[in-house]
Amino acid sequence: MKRILLVFLLSVVTLIVFSQKATIRITRSEAAAASEWKILDERLMPVLTSDLYPVEDTIVFSLEANKRYFLEISVFEVNKADSSLYSLSLNDEAIILIRSDIGMGDHFIAFFTGVKNYETAKITGGSDADISQFPWQIFLEADNFTCGGSIISNDWIITAAHCTKGDFDEPIPASNIEITVGANDPRSSIQGKKYFVSEVIAHELYDPETLNNDIALLRLTEPIDYTNAEPIKLISEKDVNEGATDPGVLSWVTGYGVTRVTPETYPTTLQKVQLPIVSNEQASTVWTYIPETDMMAGYRNVTKDACSGDSGGPLVVPFSGGYKLAGLVSWGSTKCNTYGAYTRLSLFESWITANTGIEITFKAPVPQGDSIVCPGTASSEYNVSPVNGATGYEWQLEPVNAGTITGSNENASVSWNADFTGTASISLQVTRNADLSEISRLNVNKAKKTNILSEPEDKVMCAEQPVTLKVDAEGYNLVYTWFKNEAAFKSGTTGEVTFTNALADDSGNYFCEIEGSCGNAVSGTSILTVLPVTRINNITPDTEVSFGDDLTLEVNSDGHDLTYQWFKDDILLNNDTLSGLLLQNVDANDIGLYKAVVSGSCGTETSSKTYVYVRKAGSEEDPQIFVWPTVVNDEFTVALNNDRNYTVLLFNTAGKLVMRKDNCQYQTIINTGELPAGVLVITVYNQDFRKSVKLIKK
Repeated sequence: MKRILLVFLLSVVTLIVFSQKATIRITRSEAAAASEWKILDERLMPVLTSDLYPVEDTIVFSLEANKRYFLEISVFEVNKADSSLYSLSLNDEAIILIRSDIGMGDHFIAFFTGVKNYETAKITGGSDADISQFPWQIFLEADNFTCGGSIISNDWIITAAHCTKGDFDEPIPASNIEITVGANDPRSSIQGKKYFVSEVIAHELYDPETLNNDIALLRLTEPIDYTNAEPIKLISEKDVNEGATDPGVLSWVTGYGVTRVTPETYPTTLQKVQLPIVSNEQASTVWTYIPETDMMAGYRNVTKDACSGDSGGPLVVPFSGGYKLAGLVSWGSTKCNTYGAYTRLSLFESWITANTGIEITFKAPVPQGDSIVCPGTASSEYNVSPVNGATGYEWQLEPVNAGTITGSNENASVSWNADFTGTASISLQVTRNADLSEISRLNVNKAKKTNILSEPEDKVMCAEQPVTLKVDAEGYNLVYTWFKNEAAFKSGTTGEVTFTNALADDSGNYFCEIEGSCGNAVSGTSILTVLPVTRINNITPDTEVSFGDDLTLEVNSDGHDLTYQWFKDDILLNNDTLSGLLLQNVDANDIGLYKAVVSGSCGTETSSKTYVYVRKAGSEEDPQIFVWPTVVNDEFTVALNNDRNYTVLLFNTAGKLVMRKDNCQYQTIINTGELPAGVLVITVYNQDFRKSVKLIKK
């Protein structure tokens, strides 16, 4: 076939080897200086540590053969990016490579100390095999291509997706595909039996460029019934997690592909080869890209590999005295002399089951019955659908203090301990043909009655602050619905309602209804009072008033329980505690800058200043300047009836400048205490006006 690949065989001959050892070599690079390693056994107990070899770059030691171990790498600091840290070799063949991108921390990498039997190794570099040893092996012919494959049930064959595609990756019709089973030499017309294909199911995410998801299923037109043609069990994700395909595990691949590349030579009997599984990181020392759905196996520089014609064939691993199908030949070197790639079947367990109905993992059905048990329930009944061929049903209840369980085949009854609350587990394991199923479980909550533990409290607060109303309750599957003034406004799974920026409109009467699997409850009412923040909206603007008139200054504000203080020229005015300040029969003494200080439950604010100017009766002058008194001992006042800046100059009778005040505004008080008695001339001016007034200094 067009993908040049190699098939490995798993020997069915069980070797009993006593005290056999495997040679392990760990090589540490300079980039691994800030790290440590350990070898742990299956129970994660230390076997060897790097402390025993403090200065060695390469350490060689022996471990017991055919056992699972863990390499623990502790990386304290990554000194060099994109570099190799460690390499682990088994019997002089590298199977694991640890790179710096593993990151800092503790890492556990499983491996297996598989030791092969020493028979003549010749697929490429394989040896002759008999179909009775590998009765799942098939020979596939599709148009002008040949491939391998495996029997996984009487009706179904599994192979590589690329074996079902033509020269331009177009689907090959099912009617153009046939398989041969039970043959040592399927090219012989007198060996094996041919079957035809009714349906081809290539993986929907198969990528012909990368060979990701290189897997396909073939449904046969009739069930297989022939000597040396039997299904093989498929590996499961659980098997892989327990070490079935760890680096170092010795796998077998079988096939009818070429045994020599140049000149191209095909065998006259089934071939097998035994190769170790290696980590994808180790294989990346040869291949720059490895699809994420592939596993790698083989030797780096040895001509033992799957080859042309072996595509889709089986890679099997030892399992419980037999074998399980773990991979499908996918791709490799055109020279068939280094690591090869195999579609990792454990990644496709659910896909295979969904398309074929084949049960890869024998699972007990999940018990059906009450998953929530409320107080007062003395017992509950559970059951499963009968399992065909089952010879035993084992029911268990955990924890043991939850109650007692009595099982009778597919039915069970639980008597609950009245004092127990919390999560319990009802588990079932089924025996069928001496096989134990995986345990299935139903989690049951022995729930508490819905009950309120704490009520929301009354709250009085200022606006524009966060506030949370909270009710605590116990029970199961609780849903909290909050009401404001009898109207529902929020529902959820938490007993809190939060206002991140509360306003006066959020004031109201609140309570919460709690619904649970075991009853309902209603909280008491919480009164939330949100007081407005003290705010000044405006104050009477600058005002002119005529002598003898009345004037009221007003400050408009919001808030709670407000009080007012009025100031003139920053001096508190006594007895003025209302929002309005009444000035009666005004005269020059009322000229000045006024402001209000407003205090409330939620803060104090000071208004802007407003200017009051008392205009001389009958004066039309604009701007108007008012100077008073004109006979003084010490101080006199200058006022302007607008907000423009001005300058005040004082001259004596000789015309000499004796005082100057710049940048004056509104009302200015000038002290003449240091000046001699006599007549002074006051000149007030800015760019728009100039006016002079006489003043007598006593």
